[in-house]
Amino acid sequence: MVIRRPEQVFVSDITYVKSREKTHYLSLVTDAYSRKIVGYKLSNDMSADNVVNAFKNDYQK
Repeated sequence: MVIRRPEQVFVSDITYVKSREKTHYLSLVTDAYSRKIVGYKLSNDMSADNVVNAFKNDYQK
């Protein structure tokens, strides 16, 4: 697949962030063309819903 413009393809990733109390999970949605982060969600679990919320809540504002 050749990506020719922004907002054609989005990719997501989940990484963890440790705090003194517990581990948190950062879900990121990135535009594959521009590599700009278009959404994020910090949560207490690694559910796929968090990636969906990262896209809906941040990108579509």
